[in-house]
Amino acid sequence: MSGAREAIFGAIGAALGPLAETPRAVIEAEARALLEAPETVRPRLPEGSAVDLFMAAIARLPPGASVERLGAAADVPRAVAAHLGRLGLAGAVRLQPVPALGRLDWAAAGLAPGAEADDGVAVTLAEKGVAETASLVIRSGPDSAVLDAILPLHHVAVLREADVVPYLEDAFAGFDLQRSRNVVLVTGPSGTTDIEGNLVIGVHGPRTLHVLLVPTL
Repeated sequence: MSGAREAIFGAIGAALGPLAETPRAVIEAEARALLEAPETVRPRLPEGSAVDLFMAAIARLPPGASVERLGAAADVPRAVAAHLGRLGLAGAVRLQPVPALGRLDWAAAGLAPGAEADDGVAVTLAEKGVAETASLVIRSGPDSAVLDAILPLHHVAVLREADVVPYLEDAFAGFDLQRSRNVVLVTGPSGTTDIEGNLVIGVHGPRTLHVLLVPTL
C-alpha cells in the first residue's frame, strides 16, 4: 500500500512541478496591509449603498434566496404571510423570541407564532448583513438560538438597514465575541454539491432564505 501511495503522490508532484514557497516577509506585509488599509487588498465593491449592494448580491445567489425591502417594521408580518402564500404554506411559524419581533402584530396577518424550529418556517432577526457576500451574521444568545436559522425548511430573516455593512470584517468590528457561544454566517439557502458537481438545495438546512430589510425595528 505504501508503494502505491508514494507512486500516486509522486505522479501528482511531477504534474504540479516545483511549488514556490511564499516568503514570510511577503505574508506579513500582506497581513499588515489588510489591517492598516484593507481597501488596498480586498475586492472593490461597485458604487452604491451597502443596502443596494446587499440586495444585488442576494440576487446572484442560487435559487431559493430572495430579498424584500419594506417601508416599516410593522409590514413584517404581512410580508411573512405573503411569502408563506407564495410557498403554499399555512400560517404557523416559529418566531425567534426576541422582543423586537414579539411586539409586531402577527395575528393581524393571519399568522400563529409558536411552532417549533423544525416545523417548517422560522422568522429570525439577523445581527448584520454583508454586502460583499450577501451573508447574514447570526449569533446565539438567551433569546436567539442559531438552530432557528438552521433547522427550518424555510428561513425568513429580518435585517435592519443600518446593520448592513460593505465587508465581512466590518461586521465584526467592535464585536464582543464573549457575548455569544455561537456566531454563524448564513449565505443563501442550504446547498451541497455531489461528486458530479450537481447542486442540491435544502439537504442540510433551509431550502429557502427570504430576507426582509426594514428601516428600523
